[in-house]
Amino acid sequence: MKYFYLILILGFSYLSLADTENSVLVKGGNVFLPDQGFVKKDLLIEEGKIVSIEDQIDDGVTGKTIYADGKYITPGLVVFSSLGLLEIGALSETNDNSSDIYNAGFDPSKAYNPFSQAVRLNRSKGVTSTVHIPGASGYFSGLLSHTKINNGWKQKKQGPLAVLTSYGQSRGDSRAAELQFMSDLMDFVRNRPEDKANYETDNIQFFFGTQNDYQFTNRDLVAIRKLLSNELPLVVRVNKATDILNVIKFADTEGIELILWEANEAHMVADEIAKAGVPVVLDPLNNIPGSFDSLNATYENVARLNAAGVKMAFYYNQGAGSHNAYLATQSAGNAVAMGVPYNEALNAITKNPADIFGLVDVGQVSVGFEGDIAIWDADPLELTSFVEKVLIDGVEQDLSNRYEELTDRYTKEKDLPNSYRSRE
Repeated sequence: MKYFYLILILGFSYLSLADTENSVLVKGGNVFLPDQGFVKKDLLIEEGKIVSIEDQIDDGVTGKTIYADGKYITPGLVVFSSLGLLEIGALSETNDNSSDIYNAGFDPSKAYNPFSQAVRLNRSKGVTSTVHIPGASGYFSGLLSHTKINNGWKQKKQGPLAVLTSYGQSRGDSRAAELQFMSDLMDFVRNRPEDKANYETDNIQFFFGTQNDYQFTNRDLVAIRKLLSNELPLVVRVNKATDILNVIKFADTEGIELILWEANEAHMVADEIAKAGVPVVLDPLNNIPGSFDSLNATYENVARLNAAGVKMAFYYNQGAGSHNAYLATQSAGNAVAMGVPYNEALNAITKNPADIFGLVDVGQVSVGFEGDIAIWDADPLELTSFVEKVLIDGVEQDLSNRYEELTDRYTKEKDLPNSYRSRE
């Protein structure tokens, strides 16, 4: 019996030690809770998951403690980008985000490069994961998917999340024809036997008598079928107010779940969008007409959508591609200046992207969610604030980045000229 108790005690001791070694306690920070805003709390992460959020947690429960008094703790930013897929926009050889073979079924996340300099930079700025935005050249742009951007070669992924397409002026055909084409395509896929792997004959019949250049592989047709079965939503890049209404009507008729993207004139039909329960993904800073479809673009877009009760997620779309994805905080901060409540704006770059695209256990600081957090020295939506630590799945990340390395390289006093200095 003595041996039984001894084994039992040793077993409990081992379990306690194991939990301690794989846990992190963050003490005294102002933690952003999705329904409350910033509240002073202690935060315990074990085995990569948030297990406790309390006013005070004893230091003895963990082997590692991060003291965050006066700091601001948010969920890691969830950005919309081509992070890890595009390094230099002007060089096609660094672009794994596009395809001339597939369209609806194209998933670029399989080419994700975790060692991209853009990934390193964004992680150092508080980004913990990205929703990949595909750029296929066909009728559809491809599949959206999600990747954690933790340091190292192995990442967690979720997806596919949705199928992306565009509607409006950019197509170069009558809007009426585009809607008819989409409706015919949906009927074609809906009535196509699910077990029919060879599509060529059907494809020729579908395009018979047209000048249409779009080609669909079986992979593409499978993705479209998932739209019709509501396994995936359809994301439509659309701007003109009347186009938005037509897309909403089309999705309702076809029984497709819809997400609006960009939507520069959404403020003109905000009540209709809210009534349809359709979320919008946009950049609050888009206020300049980029085409005839967005003549009524305005900074007030987000405020009017928020007032109507539309759920929104924000991204940054003002240049420099994926390298600047982290500036979603700037978009959110400007949304606050335009009248969006602070908590809603911060949720729009953390919780809302996860909610809209069905990401599991990502995007908020809540018990049971993954331990993806950023610790800031001040208000995260202020331009002068900096990230001090980033944890992904409870593991502290390396925040070094090429910008800082280049700064050090060319500002340190050394005997050799700048052009001869090698990276240390």
